[in-house]
Amino acid sequence: MVYFRFGKCIICCYRLRPDNVYTLKNCNHTYHHECVAKWISEGSKTCPTCRVPAILTDIKQLFVEKAGDSSGDSSDELTQSSSYMTTKNLTKILKTMNSKYEKEIQELKQNFQKLKDENDICLKQKDEKIMFLEEEIKKANNLFGETIGDLIKLNNLNCMNFVEIKNKWNEIDRYTKCCDNNCINTNKPVGNCIKGNGFVNLIDDENIKYLVMINILLLMQKIYSKKPQNCFNYSLYYFEIKCKFEKELNGSKPYMEIGLTNCSTNNCISYVAKDGKIWNEKGGEFQLSTFSWNNNDIFGCGLVYPPTNISNEFPYVFFTQNGNQIGKGVLLKDNFDSYEPYIYLNCCSVEANFGNDLEYKPFKYDISKLLILKEFFD
Repeated sequence: MVYFRFGKCIICCYRLRPDNVYTLKNCNHTYHHECVAKWISEGSKTCPTCRVPAILTDIKQLFVEKAGDSSGDSSDELTQSSSYMTTKNLTKILKTMNSKYEKEIQELKQNFQKLKDENDICLKQKDEKIMFLEEEIKKANNLFGETIGDLIKLNNLNCMNFVEIKNKWNEIDRYTKCCDNNCINTNKPVGNCIKGNGFVNLIDDENIKYLVMINILLLMQKIYSKKPQNCFNYSLYYFEIKCKFEKELNGSKPYMEIGLTNCSTNNCISYVAKDGKIWNEKGGEFQLSTFSWNNNDIFGCGLVYPPTNISNEFPYVFFTQNGNQIGKGVLLKDNFDSYEPYIYLNCCSVEANFGNDLEYKPFKYDISKLLILKEFFD
């Protein structure tokens, strides 16, 4: 059996007897019944020791055995029974609190999951909106690009006029002959050389058929490209030829030269296909870094005059191959009033396009996208 010994009642300062030990249920501090009852009834309404709120019904008697003589300790501490009851009450309180907090934790988890689900939905909607906006931006950029292209094309059309001339091949250079008899000439453009030498035949206004030979032929087109008068836009003269290789004989190789001849000086600006070189009127040559010449290639030559109201710009010549510009432009600084196109051939037939009917037979090079050149050979 366990014996307990109590200390003093802190209200009256007399020792507590086993038959007169009362505790307050909220804090388990012990007093004489008459002491604590008087304390509460007179208005204190709290535990004299810890000041926890208390009323008369909170006073409970403790039933304990009287302590034996073997106990020599008169400590004022609460006894083992009181400690046990305190632990039991604390356990009950903790269980109640734990149950309450578990419910709150569960509610917090549910709220968190709800917020997470709502956030996931928002993120998904955001991603979908971003994808939609990106697609709209892509469409807008494409439309913008197309619009800019159309504006550039329209601007080029507004500032660059293609000068249409009903050109045709109608002159064979008098210095180039099939033989001493000059069997084929400007007046007789179709026929055969009596000595069997190959030469060209002017099939029609635009087609030249080359009959195999070892010599070279120079062809000229008679109608001139003249400097425009009182023109406030850039003026473009342009023609193209399509080359077709013919049979080689006695070691001769295909050769093609396209360009313009100055009608005042007889000097030429030209492009030589087999060498990839551009020549100016003064005999200066400019080698292209990369070049090629294949059967059925289409070469073009263009002459651009600036508006007559611009005095600080010069005309220039440029060349194209298969629809793309090759090399830089060649500036014309002297005696540039008129030029005539020419080609120089060997083992090669050509079909020309002078732009007489661009709707039916357009150029390979899109002249509507032609920009004013800013780079020229020195």
